Amino acid sequence: MEVIRVVVIGAPQVGKSTLVKQFVQSAAPGRPACSLSDGCPRHTYFPAVLLNSRLFAFRLHDVSGVRRFPAGADQEWSQCRALGLRSAAAYLLVFDLTCADSFRYIRAIREQMLESRDMQRVPVIVVGNKRDRVAARDTRDCRDFSATVRKQWKWPYVECSAKFNYRVLQVFRELTMALDALRQEELAPATETSAAAARSAADGGLCGHCAIQ
Repeated sequence: MEVIRVVVIGAPQVGKSTLVKQFVQSAAPGRPACSLSDGCPRHTYFPAVLLNSRLFAFRLHDVSGVRRFPAGADQEWSQCRALGLRSAAAYLLVFDLTCADSFRYIRAIREQMLESRDMQRVPVIVVGNKRDRVAARDTRDCRDFSATVRKQWKWPYVECSAKFNYRVLQVFRELTMALDALRQEELAPATETSAAAARSAADGGLCGHCAIQ
């Protein structure tokens, strides 16, 4: 079974670790699923999600201390060889809805990601955490965050409260749906080729314009 590597990035104290732990406990209640990495600022979890009769096995890397996304392999190795930021299959970018600086952090990370690797077929879900702490005065900022992510970046966006486990599953549902959509796109050409071959075989190997003399 393919294991999908997902990296979770966010500024300190945005609640990304709580988000991951809430999801892992929901996916496998009471079952420890954490393994510490070898000297790097990362925790790794191994949950799984069932969607459309397909099991998605994840390797979730909750990383900390990421000052910038590595520009190349040499820079990544010098930062920490085991993080593997540039080779992840998908990303969660987490920020605190009540802290504009944490949003600016993921904005900078996003720009560095786009400069570092081809992101055309790499799902990224942006997560606005601490929805329970949003006061009336913060609602305008929340709308601005949402508009930036959805309209300008054109990435999926979910607001949640990891502390109260509110919409945590929705975050990972969006992630799984994005990965499933990519899989369907990859399977489509193969399916069309197989169908064409089947039609050709049914016609005795003749194209539609051929006739038996």
